[in-house]
Amino acid sequence: MARLYEIHVNPMEGFWSLLCSWLRPHRGISQEKLPLYLDFFQFVYNARIRGQGLLRPLLELLVA
Repeated sequence: MARLYEIHVNPMEGFWSLLCSWLRPHRGISQEKLPLYLDFFQFVYNARIRGQGLLRPLLELLVA
């Protein structure tokens, strides 16, 4: 029997809400630099979700 999985948009809405509030003070971001801001925010968000500190993953990226 096939299993059915529910899909919720709440995690994406939460991510979007945090992103908007984080970007609000950075008014006037150029379109060229926006991907860098988004990548950094995604890195910080994912490190927080995994329950790890931010320093260890950042150092691993810098050393690699």
